[in-house]
Amino acid sequence: MEPVLQVVQIIAFSAVSVLCVYLVAVLIRVRKILDVVEEDLKQISAKALPVLDNLEVITDRVRIITESIGDQVDAVKQAVGSFKQIAENVLAFEQRVQDQIEEPVMSAVESVAAIFKGVQSFIERIPFVGRLPACGRKKAVAQPPSIHCVERRSIVLIRSRRI
Repeated sequence: MEPVLQVVQIIAFSAVSVLCVYLVAVLIRVRKILDVVEEDLKQISAKALPVLDNLEVITDRVRIITESIGDQVDAVKQAVGSFKQIAENVLAFEQRVQDQIEEPVMSAVESVAAIFKGVQSFIERIPFVGRLPACGRKKAVAQPPSIHCVERRSIVLIRSRRI
């Protein structure tokens, strides 16, 4: 049994030896793969650093631009608010002026209209006005220096011409 045991031991040792040789070959391949991965990672990190720096610069610029836009929006809001306030002030001023001036002006206009109607009625009631020539007619008769004519309900001052 000893020779069988020795043969089994030899086979086992030779199998372990082959396995060790195979593991050494696999470890060499793993080492090469790891070297390639290490080289790729170095290249990626070398190329990624400038990209990351640019990204940082871009994010800083975007932050500055958004702050500037926010400031501009605030300025526009203030300008619109100011215009709105000015428009409200103008409307309030217009209303105050209209409230204070409208009644006296309308009263003055009504007074002038009443005076005009009174003078017109007075002139229409004068008996000799109906005998005056109509305005715009030319006669060879000498007329006084100024004549009041009634034409279309208005008083016209005509300077007479001597013909």
